[in-house]
Amino acid sequence: MVAASETAAPIEIETLPGQRKAVPDAVKQALDYCNSGWLDISMDICGRILAVDPGNAHALLVQGIAAYKNREPARAVAILVEALRRNQGSVDILHHLGLALLQCGHLDRAELAFDCVLQGSSDHAEAMAGLADVRRARGDADGAYELLKRSVALKGNYSPSYIAYSLMRFDRSLPPGEEGGWNRRREVRRDRPRLTMASLGSYGRFAQTVNEYVAVRLYAEKYGMEFLTPDWVGHAFFSLDDPRLDPSALPEFQGWLQQRKDFARGFDDRVADPFRDRDLFLGGSPVNPMLTERRADILSWLTPRPCWDRFLEPPVEALRRRGRTLVAVHIRQTDWWNRDYTPLSLYLDWLDGLWPTLEDPVLFVATDEPSVVPEFARFDPVTPADFPVRWEGLEYLQDFHVMTRADILAISTGAFAATAAALNPSPRLLVHPEEGNRGLVPFKVWL
Repeated sequence: MVAASETAAPIEIETLPGQRKAVPDAVKQALDYCNSGWLDISMDICGRILAVDPGNAHALLVQGIAAYKNREPARAVAILVEALRRNQGSVDILHHLGLALLQCGHLDRAELAFDCVLQGSSDHAEAMAGLADVRRARGDADGAYELLKRSVALKGNYSPSYIAYSLMRFDRSLPPGEEGGWNRRREVRRDRPRLTMASLGSYGRFAQTVNEYVAVRLYAEKYGMEFLTPDWVGHAFFSLDDPRLDPSALPEFQGWLQQRKDFARGFDDRVADPFRDRDLFLGGSPVNPMLTERRADILSWLTPRPCWDRFLEPPVEALRRRGRTLVAVHIRQTDWWNRDYTPLSLYLDWLDGLWPTLEDPVLFVATDEPSVVPEFARFDPVTPADFPVRWEGLEYLQDFHVMTRADILAISTGAFAATAAALNPSPRLLVHPEEGNRGLVPFKVWL
């Protein structure tokens, strides 16, 4: 005979007006709203769940995450401590508790939380990044650096690790006497409205954030505003001098999906109610910012700082000594979200047809999967391993720079090589995969 408890209907609650969901589905909905930036709605749904199921550790976790994203770290700590009491040893709860404690400035307790995560999961890249923040707050730059290096090696697409590690690599790459040379800022103009972006560089990697920067800067200039930015990889690499933003002074924006739509509308057309005196969160640029009429301005903004020439120019010079026509190919094989990688045969067939038509060509192959390089052996390829100088931790910027100087560039899917193509001032030919991977076809970057 089936026990009554086994046949009881699942508890349902009204999560939104006119919408009822079982508790597990309600928790998922709360998390979706939290991830989308609707923090007040997320916390309200969690409150409704906890009213009928006070011990629901999953709802407490989501509520705690929403609280510290809303810059209420003390409230988040109390919620997450209760969640941990309900689900002891949860690495997810411990990790987010560590982040909330870090926001509160409780370094000892944050360190303990992150250490507990790593005891249970030694390869937890996010906890390593949190522990690195603790080390840095204590003035232990070397300890923070080593933790970030391990975190990036484990999970290169985790933006907080990638940003913090890259910025430390920039600091350690400066020539003697150039301390702070990459972070020169101009004073903000007080007579203009402002746009800020505390999240710049925190969501997505290098190329995505560069495109986001260009889009918001164009938007700010269109409406006569100042654009303030935090420290981010693009500011360190390019000759930018935007006024400094203190991210800790700003709240998280509520509802980023709607903001993306409103931003695109104001970017494409002139609107009477543009964003002003606001902190934007776009989660990636919702528009293509490479506008032909602003090409000269954008290229002038996105020029590498002269202090990095010693890492960027020797590879290009070495390639030019090997041939008169520099052909660069970007092969992506490991991290595309749907794993729909362009077959190598397309690049090889294209090169077979192109090579005899070129004057003294030299091939550069940039790839995230070095095992593909032997496939190009008949073209005697050069790779970053052949560079006369290596930029430790920032090798991808050497790849990027070579692509911006290539005479002919074949790119893969994704923003990295496409952005390099946009910043190439005078390419003879740009090609990319045709839809359905039917071949490589010429394309234009600028709208």
